Amino acid sequence: MNKFFAFIATVFSAATFLTACENDEVQDAVIDYGPPVKINVSAGIQTRAVNSAWTANDAIGVFSMNGTAAEYANMQYITSDSDGNFTAATEDDVVWLPSDGSSRSVLAYYPYVTGCDGTYSIDVSDQTDQEAIDFMVSPAVNNVNKTQPNVAFVFSHKLVKIQLNIRSGDGITAEQLANMNVTLSNQYTTATCDVLTDADVDVTGTEVSTLSFLTSADGTTSEAIVLPASTTEGMLLQFELPEVGTYSWAISNSANSQSFEMGNRYIYNVNVGKTSIIVTSQIEDWAAGNGSGEDVNAE
Repeated sequence: MNKFFAFIATVFSAATFLTACENDEVQDAVIDYGPPVKINVSAGIQTRAVNSAWTANDAIGVFSMNGTAAEYANMQYITSDSDGNFTAATEDDVVWLPSDGSSRSVLAYYPYVTGCDGTYSIDVSDQTDQEAIDFMVSPAVNNVNKTQPNVAFVFSHKLVKIQLNIRSGDGITAEQLANMNVTLSNQYTTATCDVLTDADVDVTGTEVSTLSFLTSADGTTSEAIVLPASTTEGMLLQFELPEVGTYSWAISNSANSQSFEMGNRYIYNVNVGKTSIIVTSQIEDWAAGNGSGEDVNAE
């Protein structure tokens, strides 16, 4: 009897060992999900500073998020043909999707800067290159995976556009508009924005300054990109004509320009006369900011 039970025990132990080995083999098996897949990026713009279109070699910064963690941070993608299709600037910038099919959220900002960790620094003190300060963000595109790798970004403006169309009026010749200097007072010029959460712009400056616009040599157009503002009280547009003098107009005189709202473009049509200027306002291209227009006088 003891030998019989000993035999049974030996067989049972061997069976248990084999089963355990088989389980270990199943647990150690590696499932081949295939190679990872690149994202395919296309991007549209709700509105744009220059002709509502991309410019050749425009670059965006791309983040791929696994929950709140960035698996890929600030990858540079470029549209070489200005057609809105973006490719990685280098092989090191490629955003890969997991081979196991799990999904990621992908977001982007424009214009690309090196070293952005998700908090974008804004400085509008220099207006000479409008595209360089036309800050835009596309919110996250969710559920991007290897079977759905196409990412269609939709960018929207985070700042405010001001555009002036200027013409000569009574007592002023067109030639006298040349070399005009246009400024806007009481402006904060620095801010930050958390692109990972598509947050509003947060003004960081503590002092205001007078901002010089980008004005054409003949004085017929002038433009600026400024920070959003809850009030325009105290903001003065000044037009300095070298051969004539200086005119000023308070932005808050316009009923539709009591604030500068994010993503709006404020267009002012300025008629410069010998004794005063007449300004009408309207909104186009970016979101409507100051209505269909109105007449105001400046002296």
